[in-house]
Amino acid sequence: MFTKNSQNLQHHLWARESNWRFGHHPVAQPAHYYKRNFYKSITPRLTIQNVDKPLAFLRKFTPDGSMLLAFAYEQRALEVYQYQGVGRVAHLLSSQKSECITAADHSLDSLHIRQQLFNALFKKKYTIQLINASWSTRHVLDREFSIFLENGRYVLLVSVAGGAILPSYQAYQEYPDLFDDANLYDYTFHLVDLHKGCISDTLRMEHDFIVLSHNHSVSVYGRTIAILSTYRQCIELLELDMEGKLQRLYTVGPYGSNLDRDQILAHQQMTTSTLDHTHSVPLSHFKQKILAFIYNWALEAPTECERKEKLKFFYKNFGLVERMLIMKMQLIDSEHILMRYEKRQSQMPLEMLEGTVDSVTKNFKLYVFYNITEQKVLTIFGQNSVNMLLMLRNFCDEFRNVRSLYSWHASSPSNNVYFRESFDNDLKSFPGGIREAAARANPTLPISAQNFSAIPYLDYSLFNYDHRFISALERPRLIGMEPIRFRDRITNILKFRVHLEHSSDTWQEYGMGTNPRDLVTFIFHPYEPFFISIQKFISRYVLNFHIYNTNTKVEP
Repeated sequence: MFTKNSQNLQHHLWARESNWRFGHHPVAQPAHYYKRNFYKSITPRLTIQNVDKPLAFLRKFTPDGSMLLAFAYEQRALEVYQYQGVGRVAHLLSSQKSECITAADHSLDSLHIRQQLFNALFKKKYTIQLINASWSTRHVLDREFSIFLENGRYVLLVSVAGGAILPSYQAYQEYPDLFDDANLYDYTFHLVDLHKGCISDTLRMEHDFIVLSHNHSVSVYGRTIAILSTYRQCIELLELDMEGKLQRLYTVGPYGSNLDRDQILAHQQMTTSTLDHTHSVPLSHFKQKILAFIYNWALEAPTECERKEKLKFFYKNFGLVERMLIMKMQLIDSEHILMRYEKRQSQMPLEMLEGTVDSVTKNFKLYVFYNITEQKVLTIFGQNSVNMLLMLRNFCDEFRNVRSLYSWHASSPSNNVYFRESFDNDLKSFPGGIREAAARANPTLPISAQNFSAIPYLDYSLFNYDHRFISALERPRLIGMEPIRFRDRITNILKFRVHLEHSSDTWQEYGMGTNPRDLVTFIFHPYEPFFISIQKFISRYVLNFHIYNTNTKVEP
């Protein structure tokens, strides 16, 4: 019989077949409990550097792993590739016993593998033209934005073009919190049906400013979509209907709902007075709710001394809160929004003249939980709130809204004991104590939509690796001097290495020495032993494949 820490593939098969665990009585276990352990024996142990690629920018796999999305080189079309599976290239890699086919390897066999590998793994399925020739040539697709809907049937993309130079006077009247210190653009959201290979719907938002990098200002929960306009300081709520169309629900921000907006504007039209530059703009709906909540919080203090201190805080920071901006938000569910308010950076000179700048106001942030249907602020946390930190630690998965087709969440302090231990150690490393740790960790909330890959090779329960160079968060990472090592979490046995190309040779060819800020981006397949790394050297992109190969042996 096999031992508790067996790494044998056959033993994993026996355990799944017999529903047996070492040292335990046979009991019903979740299906993914056995599936996860298979990945200890089937690893992407072979690296092929500098793979030939099409003239396109690779983006990510669909949630079911069946397709790979890419943007055409001119950034006006979406290219969809059908993924063929690791088994399709087994014959190409059968003679490879080493861990890495380096970029410096110019043998005929290595060149043949590089030339054939991409076309063997991917077959082009669609080329969907999103921006027509009749449009302005300034319209281009944003390569860092994409959100999947309906279990990956639809993908939401956006194209951007230059918009108005200056805000209109009407915008100042309609939006009290207008952020006019921003360049304005025209945005077109494209809802693409990946099953039919066509555009299902479009949505235009002109003369606006929306942060799109890594899905920053767009959040999704089920069929509900929220788009934060940083310029107008409001949140557009949309819904994906059963026919694959985007339906506008209402706008939250200046007013509680569209009904409130219509009633207020109708009242303004009935009055004889007109607004001009001498009239002060009233508080927005959000700001009125926030200030009222803080004031009531002060009045409800249990003692007179504490009540005076809280009222002093309210009056002291009234002007600061009045001028704060929503910099990020996310949907907690279809009825609740978490918003992060920050101070206007352009206010610093004024505050310095007034002598009000200190360590508190300089990094002043508020985290606001808001109920959409009830138009009510539920609670507010400060930038160094320990309660907010505990929510992040204990309920992290509730903020991430994992894609529904994944069988388990990406490792987090709320679902993985090893990740929690690492998280707690990081918190203890701050010299300022738990308050400083909260001030450092809390800005990770709200979390951008669909920014975590729940792949098994990044599961902290299975593997131990250096999260500085690779992690589930889909962000560019620094390239280390050594290969990234993945070890078994229990036995500490080396399972595989991720070999990346270093730029020293490339930069020396140009007489520029070495570049200490080389970055790499990873594209993970959701369940197969395969992922892609993309490196940028000067003006060219390098594509590396990390794939399972039976004949490759990992040396200790």
